[in-house]
Amino acid sequence: MTATGARSRKWFVISGIFLGVTLLAGGLLFWRASKMDDLVRHLIVRALAEQFQGRVELGAVRVTGFPRLGVSGQDLSIHFDNRSDLPPLIHVDNFSFGLGLLAILRLPRHISIAQVDGMTIAIPPLGERRTAGPNDSEKPHKLLPTIILDEVICTNAILITLPKNPEAGKPKKEPLEWDIHNLDLRAVAVNKAFRFHGTLTNAKPKGEIDTSGNFGPWNLDDPGATPVTGSYKFTDADLGPFPGIAGILSSNGKFSGEISTLEVEGETDTPDFSLDQIGKPVPLHTEFSATVDGTNGDTLLHPVRATLIRSMIIAEGSVIREPENKGRRIIVNFGAPDARVQDILSLAVKSDKPFLTGNVKIKGKLVVPPSHEKALEELILDGEFGLDEAKWTSEEVRDKLEALSRRAEGKPGDEDAGSSVSGLHGKFHVEKAIVTFSSLTFSIPGAAVDLTGTYKLIGGDLDFNGHLRLQAKLSQTVTGAKSFFLKAIDPFFKKDGAGAVVPISVTGTREQPTIGVTVFHKTIEKKIGEPKPSFR
Repeated sequence: MTATGARSRKWFVISGIFLGVTLLAGGLLFWRASKMDDLVRHLIVRALAEQFQGRVELGAVRVTGFPRLGVSGQDLSIHFDNRSDLPPLIHVDNFSFGLGLLAILRLPRHISIAQVDGMTIAIPPLGERRTAGPNDSEKPHKLLPTIILDEVICTNAILITLPKNPEAGKPKKEPLEWDIHNLDLRAVAVNKAFRFHGTLTNAKPKGEIDTSGNFGPWNLDDPGATPVTGSYKFTDADLGPFPGIAGILSSNGKFSGEISTLEVEGETDTPDFSLDQIGKPVPLHTEFSATVDGTNGDTLLHPVRATLIRSMIIAEGSVIREPENKGRRIIVNFGAPDARVQDILSLAVKSDKPFLTGNVKIKGKLVVPPSHEKALEELILDGEFGLDEAKWTSEEVRDKLEALSRRAEGKPGDEDAGSSVSGLHGKFHVEKAIVTFSSLTFSIPGAAVDLTGTYKLIGGDLDFNGHLRLQAKLSQTVTGAKSFFLKAIDPFFKKDGAGAVVPISVTGTREQPTIGVTVFHKTIEKKIGEPKPSFR
């Protein structure tokens, strides 16, 4: 046999062996691929059960495509500690992801992209811990490597935090739910933190939230203690559904802590904040910090710094969810040590020009009971205020107050005497849109008015009664013959160290108040101002 023939036979044998091996490998791969549905389903269940240390249930799984494999499945449930009395920790309606050719032979450590639709994450009540097993003192040996999902694209996700079981005799609270439209997760694994970005619509106040940050690693013993950090942007939030207020709010901030307890810091802007049906829209800016209970949404407000136009208001309080899904009760304690009264009055008066200016001290407590109705009548407010040097912007009012001051000082003919600079102090209670003043004092040099009564926020009706105290005697408030004749009745009105004490009333409306003075059971009334159109 020639050398050429020997070489030809050698290459023929090598080619035959290569072809046989290729056919054998192809047959093996075809056989493996035909069994992939059950194989992949088994590997998914086993891997997730090991990583979450709980029962895993999975419906149908289908493997398609060659040589690029695709996996799709449905009805995946991962249970917390094999508990049947709780909903699954994670439930997925449908999912899909791609695998390379080598996945036929071995389980991959990375999956590049997974698509998920209809994922529900139900966080067990705070303190619900995984039952210790007989071998929990030792780290279980994992037979499968940790799988990392490089990216998970999820649509229609829901995050639910389950409330604690109530004490005996108390109603059970409803779970807190967050509907997430689009959720994108990166580098997802059970034993490490992963990035997230999501968008969702907040229910009340309704608005869009964009949030991103880091989640995990999962606390498998107590999922509610899983750490989370991130930031958020809240836009176009309509305050209209809340009782007594209106405006469009935007907010941004950051949060950190555990799912069950988050610390939040941020700021809000409401350029058109207003009290419902009264006042005019004004800018409101706040800077806040709060603690949020992720299991029920209850919020503790740490000092909140609110700027209303140019006035600083400091507040703290709580937003607590009522049982039986009645809503949330808002309680806020507030104080303004050096506010501008014209800023505060802008919430109650629609006029662009303030009728009163000066620095005011205010403190109070606001309660907004749970309600599904939008109404100013729902607000409950207790407070007190004080102005020492209030100034009136109306020249007509200043002239009348200066004239009263001159008479009260006993100098009715001295044009240089008297002043319109006023002191104003009061204690009040607001409920059902009616302000009830237990004490309202108004003073100018030489005179002071003590009143009690009511003011209706809607409609502006006034109903006050009290006393006018004058430094001078009645006879000293006028000149000429009137002064002479009044001297005879001075003793009847001189009381408690005052020159005269006269019963007084204020009725009518805020646009057209009527002042009444009672002398010897006869009331003399004087209307102030001209009728103006009501805001209603």
